[in-house]
Amino acid sequence: MITYKNIKRYDDIEFRDYLAMQGLSNSYLKSEVNGIIPGIQVTDNMKIGSMVDAILTDNKRIDFASPYYETGRNIAKKILKEFGDLIPKFDKQVNFTADIELELEWYKYSMPTKGRLDWLIPKQAVIDLKVTKSTNLNELIKFMGYDSQVWHYSRIAQAKAAFLIVHCIKKNTTELIQVDVSGPNKFWESKVEKHGTIYQL
Repeated sequence: MITYKNIKRYDDIEFRDYLAMQGLSNSYLKSEVNGIIPGIQVTDNMKIGSMVDAILTDNKRIDFASPYYETGRNIAKKILKEFGDLIPKFDKQVNFTADIELELEWYKYSMPTKGRLDWLIPKQAVIDLKVTKSTNLNELIKFMGYDSQVWHYSRIAQAKAAFLIVHCIKKNTTELIQVDVSGPNKFWESKVEKHGTIYQL
């Protein structure tokens, strides 16, 4: 069973300062191989997604000279058209640190962690933004581990529910998808056991 302890919230933190915080993030744990993150090729789709994210959640990161700005702005306008009444009510770019504890029969593991949420409704829901060319969103969520990502966010933020706002570039559609975070999560259990400090009970 996993529990989150020593949870701390940080607002108005620049992304570079979040990266410098102690703790292992979902991005690191998803990518690492023997403690090393392989080189990641940044695709056009990833750059568009980052631009949309900046426009909607962190205006300080917008590069108006970027060749991806116009596309990102159009997608952001589409998302705002669908969810514009809700988004201003969300807390943006909320950062957390915590210690995750995994208790097994004879041992306990403890691992420092962190998370940077796109949006938060305190104590109620975490919401993460995704931009994709994939048209099979359920398959995408499982393949990319987005379900495990928002599971972690819901626990570290002590929120009851988790959602993804997913924009499909090919279909020019935006969907709100609820992710079930009520049960345990094998990905996070395995990562805490691998990277955590072990204690005998």
